[in-house]
Amino acid sequence: MTTIIHISDLHIHGSNKHPDNINAKTLVSYIMKNYASQPITILITGDITDDGSEEQYENALNILKPLVEAKFTVLPTPGNHDYGYKGNIYTEKSQQLFQEYMLAKLINHKEAENPSIKMENIYPMITEIDDTIFIGVDSVVGNENQLLHFASGEVGEPQRIAIDKLLKKYQGNKSIVVYFHHHPFDRKFGMEMDDAKKLLRMLASRVDILCFGHDHKSEAYNGQFDIDWMLASGKSTEQTPHDRLQFREIILRHNLTSVALTSF
Repeated sequence: MTTIIHISDLHIHGSNKHPDNINAKTLVSYIMKNYASQPITILITGDITDDGSEEQYENALNILKPLVEAKFTVLPTPGNHDYGYKGNIYTEKSQQLFQEYMLAKLINHKEAENPSIKMENIYPMITEIDDTIFIGVDSVVGNENQLLHFASGEVGEPQRIAIDKLLKKYQGNKSIVVYFHHHPFDRKFGMEMDDAKKLLRMLASRVDILCFGHDHKSEAYNGQFDIDWMLASGKSTEQTPHDRLQFREIILRHNLTSVALTSF
């Protein structure tokens, strides 16, 4: 059995007095209290920071580190806000900061600790836990025209080729969970990643769970594109109209998958 918590779009700021930072700490505390000593995998599908500044990454590291120290498996992947100002302007510095703080310092990713290794060499990022394969994808770095289409995202051909090889290797042997930030289909104008159709054609009928964020709207799709569950996270640091925070819990048990939205 594999238990997954899916959160996204924390948008951690430079000031820990900001509501997003306060709510992120509340979210972490809730998970630690209610899932203590359980083998939980936590997917964070991008926009961990709001502008990709070093101060924001430092705050994100301090807020999220207790999850790793509590022995949870934390698997982050970047969003457009992690790579640049307001999620619209790409900077190489912000991309390097994600690698340094979210991969090397937060989850102790050995390759990420080597400055000669770039994000393009790390993703797709493979994590094998029991009978489940997690494939983390960078849906920002593949964009060939950062200035015009940066916010919409793109996986890019090199990652798609690598993902296809991984699916051929693991399909049929283990449950496969793919996670990234941007939208794999167009829920509303301008939200679909640039190579979404190419990516979905490759993932269809080969993936059990697909998790993403970006639009700050929580939705679940069962069986669409012949994928058991496609799960869109809302903004995990944004309270609902009833002043509650939310995240999604996914339990993979043999051929049975349960999906539940937790509010607190």
